[in-house]
Parts: sequence; structure tokens; C-alpha cells
Amino acid sequence: MNRSVGSAALAGVLAMVACGDDSGVGGAGGSASNGSTASSSASGTGSTNASTSTATSSSSSGSTATSSSSSSGEGGAGGAASSSSAGGGGGGSPTAASTSGSGGGNPNDQDGDGWTVQDGDCCDMPGTPDCDEPELVNPGAFEFLGNGVDDDCDPGTSDSVPPAECTAAPLMTPTTSLALARAMDLCQFTNESPPLPQKKWGVIATDLTLADDTSAPPNVQVGVLGQFGTYVAPQKGTTMASLSTGTARAEGNAGYVHPQNGPLSGQVGNYNGATQVGVPADYLAAHGGTVPNPAACPACTDMTCTQAFDSVRFRLRIRVPTNAQSFSYALKFYTAEYPEYTCQTYNDFFVALLDSSWVPDPMANPPQDPLPADKNIAIDGLGNAVSVNNAFLDVCFPAMGAPPGSCPAGTLDLVGNLTASGANGSAANDLTFRAGTAWLVNEAPVVPGETIELEFITWDAGDHNVDSLVLLDKFRWQIDPASVGLHD
Repeated sequence: MNRSVGSAALAGVLAMVACGDDSGVGGAGGSASNGSTASSSASGTGSTNASTSTATSSSSSGSTATSSSSSSGEGGAGGAASSSSAGGGGGGSPTAASTSGSGGGNPNDQDGDGWTVQDGDCCDMPGTPDCDEPELVNPGAFEFLGNGVDDDCDPGTSDSVPPAECTAAPLMTPTTSLALARAMDLCQFTNESPPLPQKKWGVIATDLTLADDTSAPPNVQVGVLGQFGTYVAPQKGTTMASLSTGTARAEGNAGYVHPQNGPLSGQVGNYNGATQVGVPADYLAAHGGTVPNPAACPACTDMTCTQAFDSVRFRLRIRVPTNAQSFSYALKFYTAEYPEYTCQTYNDFFVALLDSSWVPDPMANPPQDPLPADKNIAIDGLGNAVSVNNAFLDVCFPAMGAPPGSCPAGTLDLVGNLTASGANGSAANDLTFRAGTAWLVNEAPVVPGETIELEFITWDAGDHNVDSLVLLDKFRWQIDPASVGLHD
């Protein structure tokens, strides 16, 4: 069953992002346009700046900032996205076929994409063999596999074989923001303002903080996993990123703590990261200063409703390929709050906040919806954020008295993460996760060549008790526009 979000149906071909190694070969992902790069601070934000040097330093809180080199800056290059007149995003990168970009007005830039032959543009004039749309072919593009075009003007990137993955081994600690990006198959890295011939798409910076963008979370709340339970494997490659309001581990992994207390003596859970900060201010402001709940649930009025307990904020700042019009990634959410805390004050949240300059095309048919005012793109068909109240919570043990079909995806994805056996929402299952989503695809449109920021944030609401976890994987660029939202 497809429950995609938005007024316009996804128009087309999905381009798998190429994922490479430290030489910069591979795929990258989306991030925002607030104009500031992530950096390590004395408050302890764990950040990664993708640049041309390699260094590691520790902040006062013990978090790690890593600068990752990319000697060639090469990577997956791209396909046949149409040009956009919306202009570049926060980083000011030129959009495809935009004469207002860095090459605007240059008589040597025949296709108006911002690059000349001298800058490395291998297809600058109409009529060039194997290059029907020269404005989409330049060093800033991503390699769209199988189209027979050297999209990124780099003979070293294959048009038929994805580069090897770039991830670290599962469960290596400490887990850095760079390791999380790589686990999501984001493997191409670049600088904020490189010379034009080296102005590739790629990850510019990453960091890990609490929800309010201050100090770093306890490291056990993030992880690189190769498996989650018995049947849940990565969607691409051998690893996936994990964020949790408890421990970002599967049962049996070192550091694992049950997401809630069990009914028997000695069954202790409820990891307490001992952090309490404000929910992101811009997200609250878009909802009148409160955290939104589905219409069927009562509004949260408790004094702690705007507080984020045990939070994690994983941020990516990325330059978009000049031939990409959207991106997608896979997510899978688990919670121990089901069914007791459905529609309660104490609900964990997961949001994906996108900062982009994209605006709807007024001439689009069918019409396009704007980006959400609160910037959260991880929403169901009713605009609800991911929580125990989300429409996609299909993997579960039905609650007592639940109508038939309440858990259509069954319980297979819970196997290996249930210490005690039981069914029908019985107390025997109270120790671990009792509900989750199937693997979902989250999509959003972007402006070709802009710089975006994408923030993945999860937090406990109300208190530190009863935890949730989200898996993130398979980031990829797409050559066609996409509507905002989740679908399965």
C-alpha cells in the first residue's frame, strides 16, 4: 500500500547515489542553507568539516571533531535533471542552466551552466556527441548510472558500476557524525568554497549535538549498525546509521540498554542520557510555540512539552549536484511507547528538518506543494511527524481490543529485539520495542547546485523514560522532482 505525501506524484527515475572512499569517489547528501558551516566548539558539539586536510581534535565535553580529506573531490555524477530558475541555495552554488551562477555572462560558457571548457566542462556546446543536454553536464553533476553520459566530466567515475561503499565497520566507537554520514551511503566530500574546477557536489560538514544545537549527546545514543534484530538489514551496503533517545544498539550489542523496564525483577531499562534542552526553536515557532500532535490526540499542555529529553541532532551540510532535483533516503522507526502511551504527553519524536531555497514552480501541472513551514519533511499523509501516533506504525503486536488489521506489517521486524515472548500487547513484551514502521522512503525537492542542510533530530518528550530509535540509510539523488513526505 502506497501512502505517499503531496499533491504531485513522483515523476520518475530514482538515481542511486554513488558511495566512494576517502579519495572522494561516491555519493553525498542534502543539507541546509543557513550560511554557516558546522564546527567544533567549546560547548562540545561533535562536528566534521569535509575539507582538504585531515585532523582530529577533542572538545571540552569529549566529543570529537574530524576533518575528512577528499583529494580529488570526484564522485557520482549525474543524469538528466531539468534546470531551475530558483537559483542557488545557502552556499550560492550555481544551478544548472542558470546564467546567474558563477559562470553567468561568460561568453566562453556556451551552455550557461557556470563552467567553461577551461573549468573542466566536457560538454559545453549543443550538438556534442553523447550529450543532448549540455547544461546538465559539468563537474558539479552526479553520475547517473546507465545513461551513457559522462555527467560529471570525470572519466574515472563509471557510468555502469557504483563505487565501493565507504562505511566504517559496525559498532566502532566512538561514533562520529562523519561515520553516520558514511553509514547512510554519503561518501563524497567537498569544501564550502573551492575553486570552480573543483566545485563538486558533496558533504561540506556534519555534526552531532543535542536538539538545541549545543553540546554533544552521549555517544551510545548514536551508532553504525550492520543488523537490527534477526531480519532487519541495511537497505544499501553493509551498514546503516542509528539515532536513539536510549541506546542506538540492537539487543546483544555492547552498550545496549532496554528501552523500558521489564515486568520482572532485574529487568532494568530506560536509558537516561541526563540531558534536557529546548525543542528546536524554529520548529516550535512554526507551531505557535508548542509541539504538534495529531488532530485525534489531545494537545500537550504540560510545562515539559517544549523540552527535549535525551535528544540527538545529526546535521548534514551538503552541496546539491547540478543535475539533481530531489533526494531520498530510507528510515525505519521503533518505539517502546506502543500501545500504552499512544496519544499521550510522553511521546518520542523524530523529525527531518530541511533548509532549502526550493519553491514551487507556478507553472507546474499538477501544482506543487511548498516545503513545510516547520521544515520537517518526515511526515505522513496528514502532516504528522514520526512518533507512536504516526500512520506508518505498522510493525507491532496489536493492543488488547485493537480492531483487525491494526498491525498489517506483522511482527517479523521485531524478532531479535524482544527479550520476552508474548503477544497481543501483553506485559511480557514490555521490556523492549513493541512497535515500529516498515522501511519508509522520505523524499524532498531541492534546487540543483544549491547548498542545503538536513537535520535528523529525535527526542524524548515529557521525561527520560521509554525510548525510541530510528535507522537511516540509502541516501540518493534523483533527477526528477519529488513531493515532500514519506511513503512505503
